[in-house]
Amino acid sequence: MKHTLKRLVILGILASSISLLFSNGLENKNAIGVYVIGAESPIGGIQYERHFSDLISEKFGVYAFYNNDYTSNPFEFNVTAETDFKLYETNWKDKVSSRLFTFAMLGYDIKIERETNYVVPEDSYLEEKVINNALAAVGFGFDFIFFDHLSMPVQFGFIGTFPGTPNIGLGGGIALRYSW
Repeated sequence: MKHTLKRLVILGILASSISLLFSNGLENKNAIGVYVIGAESPIGGIQYERHFSDLISEKFGVYAFYNNDYTSNPFEFNVTAETDFKLYETNWKDKVSSRLFTFAMLGYDIKIERETNYVVPEDSYLEEKVINNALAAVGFGFDFIFFDHLSMPVQFGFIGTFPGTPNIGLGGGIALRYSW
């Protein structure tokens, strides 16, 4: 009885290992994890992705920060929506999948900035500003999927904010997500 149970466990582990070798992460429809896009004013947070077809996917991201003791930026919140259009996909030796995509992102960011102003060395006052910005970005990216479930997209493009602090520049991003 123990010998048969041992054989079944070993066969189960072997079958699972072999299935990982022939897996295809490109068939996964959902992914969730963390992301960051670095630019003049970086954004990031938790991100969910849904593939609606073989061509189009949508990503939704959210970030929130609050710390009243933090002197320069005690509060920030942003939300993003990103549409991806797949350009090319491939599997490398059935172990790593990759996807080339182009993206367009829109979002909203609100933050409070504090600044201490000194009138004379002994007298100061705290000034708070609430800054509202729309976010927009376009570019391209590569999504690498390891072991059928570990998604690591890398993105490059232009990102801009307006009207609170208008700027536009080159940005790069990376994410780490679980896909299923």
